[in-house]
Amino acid sequence: MKTTFYFICTCFISTGFYMAAISSKTPAYGIIAAFGIWLLFFRGCNSRAKKAAAKRERERLFEDFMRSRYNEHDY
Repeated sequence: MKTTFYFICTCFISTGFYMAAISSKTPAYGIIAAFGIWLLFFRGCNSRAKKAAAKRERERLFEDFMRSRYNEHDY
């Protein structure tokens, strides 16, 4: 849900920069800013994906630990 919100905001902001670039004397700045917004979006998505993967790995390791502890004390 958070990614969808960021995606929609990125679309609106980049569209605004592209429209400003069309009417500007130097359109390169607007185009660079629009691509910069997209780079920030993809960087944020990558960061969130890495954090989620690390969390899943920690949870898996904890479950393995608890499973081994349970099997040690199996009567």
